[in-house]
Amino acid sequence: MKTIEWKDWEIFCRVVEAGTFTHGAELAEVPKSSASAAIARLEAQLGGRLFERNTRRVRVTEQGQRLYERVAPHFAALREISAEAASASEQVSGTLRIATPYEVGSQHLAPSLSRLLTLHPNLKVQIDVTWDQPDLLKHGYDLAFVMTNTTLHDSSFASKRVVLVERAFYAAPSLIQARGLPRSPSDLNGWPVIGNADDRHWEFVQDGAEVAVLPVDPRIRTHNAEIRLKAATDGLGVARLSPKFVDEQVRQGQLVRVLPAYASSPLKVYVLMPARKLMPAAVRALLDVMEHTVGAAAPARGVRRAGKAEAKGDTKGDIKADPKADPKADIRSDTKADIKA
Repeated sequence: MKTIEWKDWEIFCRVVEAGTFTHGAELAEVPKSSASAAIARLEAQLGGRLFERNTRRVRVTEQGQRLYERVAPHFAALREISAEAASASEQVSGTLRIATPYEVGSQHLAPSLSRLLTLHPNLKVQIDVTWDQPDLLKHGYDLAFVMTNTTLHDSSFASKRVVLVERAFYAAPSLIQARGLPRSPSDLNGWPVIGNADDRHWEFVQDGAEVAVLPVDPRIRTHNAEIRLKAATDGLGVARLSPKFVDEQVRQGQLVRVLPAYASSPLKVYVLMPARKLMPAAVRALLDVMEHTVGAAAPARGVRRAGKAEAKGDTKGDIKADPKADPKADIRSDTKADIKA
């Protein structure tokens, strides 16, 4: 009986998941030429084409898709068995592959990684900076950090909320001198704004309750907090940023917190992991270190939202306050594992 080349089947699954031979070969950790040869051997063995090819992309055939749906779960199970065996050995080594937004990496992950690598000298770390919620299996990540002000996208991965990033409002002294010191959220109406890529309105929170919403049309939109910070210190607009992120600029007098009686809705940072019974030792070690580095886990306070009309924003640009907002209101968090930043 002819020996089955299981590596060829694994490469086939990886090419289907990646959508290209180049990326599929990277996931399978083989040269592109080896991936092409593996698919050619499988097609010759099965007597049919598994992919339709063009110069930019490959598309799995109907036969290939049927085979993938039957074979892929077995390789996923084997990877899980391998991860559990490595976890049981308690040896933290190998390469930990992480995806993270920039702010999470710089503010929360970097100190934890320094401690982790000091404790485990045989461990290596590969970090990709991205705002998007990645497919861990497709891109080969052991875990990914996702930052959002709403909820996670639907995902088959295990998730845990680990950090709440507080946000407040900041402007350069020169901008405040030109515009006047704002006394209430409505005073910011008409100010130039430096915003996140998806900012359409800013929420103003007091004692855990959302009391006002201001529609915004940022003159600069970017997920990159460094760019927003630099634009704010240059006096180009008022920005919503993490107090921890701007601490140095505030101490040096480059930025002033405006409306200090108000905060904004916090950003939630989740960590995504493949759903495994036992997580790899390196992943568990990082989460343990983060708990000690970032802070002890604590229940999170929710933010009571303003009315629906306010949340959508007023097309005339007027701020809307919720006169019934209860400053003592507190809604239940979706997790008890939050670490307030």
